[in-house]
Amino acid sequence: MKLLVIFTGGTISCTEQEGALSPSAVQPFLLLERRPEISFDALTPFTVLSENMSAEHWKLLYDCIRSRSNGGYDGIIVAHGTDTLAYTAAFLSFSLGLCEVPVVLVSANYPLSDSRSNGFDNFDAAVSFIERHCGRGVFVSYRNGGDDCAVIHRGAELMPHAPYSDSVYSLFNNIYGTVKNGVFTACPDYTERFDDSLTGHMPRGAVVWLRAHVGMAYPVLSDGVKAVLLEGYHSGTLPTAGAELKDFCREAAEKNIPVYLTGCAPGFAYESKKEFKSLGIITLPPLSPAAAYVKIWLS
Repeated sequence: MKLLVIFTGGTISCTEQEGALSPSAVQPFLLLERRPEISFDALTPFTVLSENMSAEHWKLLYDCIRSRSNGGYDGIIVAHGTDTLAYTAAFLSFSLGLCEVPVVLVSANYPLSDSRSNGFDNFDAAVSFIERHCGRGVFVSYRNGGDDCAVIHRGAELMPHAPYSDSVYSLFNNIYGTVKNGVFTACPDYTERFDDSLTGHMPRGAVVWLRAHVGMAYPVLSDGVKAVLLEGYHSGTLPTAGAELKDFCREAAEKNIPVYLTGCAPGFAYESKKEFKSLGIITLPPLSPAAAYVKIWLS
């Protein structure tokens, strides 16, 4: 088997230097030493802590993958940080589509030198998944703390990490499968929700993302804003009773800026939701908020 591994930085590539975690050029290569029987090619198009990920980095990563996609690889593994894992996974999912050569993102909750790290497990599971030719497209391999197996997530299904947690989940727990002791098991309840890819599209303009909270203050929509993404409360509601949201949506309409709502799954029809149509709010189908943001940014 022949694999391409792309190192981009993040905790999985970090070592402690002068009291802080910093990406190392050597540390991530420990991953490759675990499977000497496999032919690995390794590339490092950039090295960055994932909280500093940008659209420019995404372009470099996309170009790196596309330029080597015909290199006879069985799969491509991208070593990435956790902070922006869901965003890059969504970007690659939309920009690569159901690519024939599977792309699997792996990360780590602690540096590889730390005994608590799940980095080796995540990498090993990604290799096993690719080895068994279990799917096309973009995936994420990750073992949560306390679990005895790694989970394979669809890239566009991944939810952003919750605050204070290093666990990873898919939207509605719609996981693709699991890997335990090197064996992949497909999830019988998995539902494919993949839609048209945005191959070749790169982020442009700015998307204002606002999460519903008590006492919301709305920004002035400056030049360069292409869209607004509102993330509703858990029941898909927004504070529609006051004038603030109405004024904000009116300003967006005057500037021809579409306003989208994510997090509004089918369910109780609260009266506050009846206001969405008159406010010009476009309700999105169920999507991870990270995937919704990235898709709008790419569109």
